[in-house]
Amino acid sequence: MADDKHEKGMALRTQLWGERGAKAGNEFLSGFDPDFGKFLNDELFGGIWSRPGLPLKARSMITMAALIALGRAAELKVHIRGALNLGITQAEIKEIIIHLSQYSGVPTAVEAIRTFSEVTAPKK
Repeated sequence: MADDKHEKGMALRTQLWGERGAKAGNEFLSGFDPDFGKFLNDELFGGIWSRPGLPLKARSMITMAALIALGRAAELKVHIRGALNLGITQAEIKEIIIHLSQYSGVPTAVEAIRTFSEVTAPKK
């Protein structure tokens, strides 16, 4: 069962961030602490994110909304990239930011706009 969660977690992370991104994220967290890295992969992504009750895009949107409300720009950047990889459009992400501005406040929305702009800026 644990190996199944591990495989599900890595597969889901690969959907979000591609093979290279999933591997890099796993190595980063496991480098901090192997047990913590395994816990996040297996329980968060292999367990929670893999549950059948919500579509993956909905989970991604909910995660972005929570990160916006909490003012967690660095992690939001990672999840905006994942959302775009899932096919969530820039227009949809903008609507999430605008919607959240009324619930979490304008400062969190402005921070999210900065983060969104960083992620979506044309590559030079």
